[in-house]
Amino acid sequence: MKPPELQRALEMLAGGDAAGAAAACAAVLQSQPDNAAAHCGLGAARRVQQKISEAAKHFRYAVDLAPDCVDALVGQGECCLDLGELDDARDCFELARAHAPESVAVLCGLGRWFRVTGDFSAAVQAFRHALDLSGPDADIYFELGLALNGAEDTAGAVDAYEHALAIAPRHLGALVNLGLVCLTQSVDHARAQQLFEAARTFHPDAVAAQANYGLALQEQGHFEQAIAHYDALIARQADVIEYRWNRALACLYLGDYGNGWPDYELRHVRGGRDVRRDFGLPEWNGRNPAQPQLLVYAEQGVGDEIMFASCLPQLAAGAGGVVLECDPRLAGLFARSFPGIRVHGVVRDGNRDWLRQHHALDAQVAIGSLPRWLRKSAADFPASAGYLMPDAARVAAWQQRLAGGGSAVTIGLSWRGGTRKTRAGLRSLELADFLPLAGSRRRYVCLQRGDCNAEIKAARNAGMEILHWPEALDDLEETAALIAALDRVISVDNTVVHLAGALGKPCWTLLASMPDWRYGLEGASMPWYPSLHLFRQPRSRDWSPVIAAVAGELAAFAAS
Repeated sequence: MKPPELQRALEMLAGGDAAGAAAACAAVLQSQPDNAAAHCGLGAARRVQQKISEAAKHFRYAVDLAPDCVDALVGQGECCLDLGELDDARDCFELARAHAPESVAVLCGLGRWFRVTGDFSAAVQAFRHALDLSGPDADIYFELGLALNGAEDTAGAVDAYEHALAIAPRHLGALVNLGLVCLTQSVDHARAQQLFEAARTFHPDAVAAQANYGLALQEQGHFEQAIAHYDALIARQADVIEYRWNRALACLYLGDYGNGWPDYELRHVRGGRDVRRDFGLPEWNGRNPAQPQLLVYAEQGVGDEIMFASCLPQLAAGAGGVVLECDPRLAGLFARSFPGIRVHGVVRDGNRDWLRQHHALDAQVAIGSLPRWLRKSAADFPASAGYLMPDAARVAAWQQRLAGGGSAVTIGLSWRGGTRKTRAGLRSLELADFLPLAGSRRRYVCLQRGDCNAEIKAARNAGMEILHWPEALDDLEETAALIAALDRVISVDNTVVHLAGALGKPCWTLLASMPDWRYGLEGASMPWYPSLHLFRQPRSRDWSPVIAAVAGELAAFAAS
């Protein structure tokens, strides 16, 4: 490609005309198939058009023709990142750095590679170096914000996004990601809504802007308005998964299971990849064939497996037979609790040789899809006291170990839950926050996994009697038996709540102002676990009213 032709193609690409740039480059390649610059330009245009595999092909051609072409190496590296080919991506960026160690594009490519692979410190360093070389740049500030947020430097991320918006007020990524920080970390819902409103005004076709605007409405409790927003979007773009997924969760929050469950199936295809697991069987449709032989397979986390397992007794009653694949940590508990079901605890997507012993299976179904067919309304939830059976010998051993407390009640306590991605900061407390619950006639048992020795020591020094057997918390069978031996459990939203609820153990559950969908929006009870009593935050991050309410209930319980 002659320099003027290349320049015109680049100008079209910079102006948002990727199709025009691609056509210009393709026209040159018809007469000059070995033109490296044309292949590089076509690769850049195809990447903008989200035709990643085709873009990667043209970048490879360009590198083969011009091995020292930094733009082609960076482009190929970016495509490898998009395709999840992380080793190849780093090779491309490192080779480009060998040719141009002070290239801003190379530094940004490496920064993105570091961020994707979890080395946020190195990513921050790379983007700061790029800014030193380039001067103020909205895109690089945006990338820096992503890296800083990954490093859990919320204030730094906010500052970087603000810098990006000061340079480019319509920057979609900065508007959306700063909005997400406000929504989920700094809990400034009004600012989040303003940012998403700006994003959807400037970029009305941007899914991230529209979907997150709906989430901002939900976080403020405006669920009906959010659903109307999603309905309008879906009427125009029925194939956009994120709109339907958000609407599904909004319906589930409201207890509208009939409208929520069908699109809850989209969890398998969010993010652009189909993660459904194929065992070579047709998917169960809730009815056919009559008396089917079913394979129920694991998905999501351990807590989700426990919760959705509440559907298994009803499923087994109507099926010709059920084979259950589950997390190995749950196998013994499930086998004891569901004696009519053949249970296999295996590493997910590991060796499937065990499946050969089960012949004539008719269909497969993910455990999280069972409610679609068995929990269509609130009336479909059984009012059972619990459905999991702990090991009786282990329970007896724990009862004996806990004996000797006189008239004191024995209460399990767990205060942290989730990860950064699942809002651990909003749903977790410190053990010190529970000190108002200390008092006579009450002993606490730590049910919190992880290193919490320092917290426990400080709580003991402050007058809280708390027992701790960390080895029991690394084995779900042992944890279940310990919970069964207690008088009561107090916990934030985590696996302990699922175990206690499934065992039918009374559990006082402390919830953030906007909890997970399974807890609904109001009330002190939930359909999945009748033994739970829910204590809800009146305001985000304000746990003091919750602790005060629990303290009042506990005083009455201990006295009785």
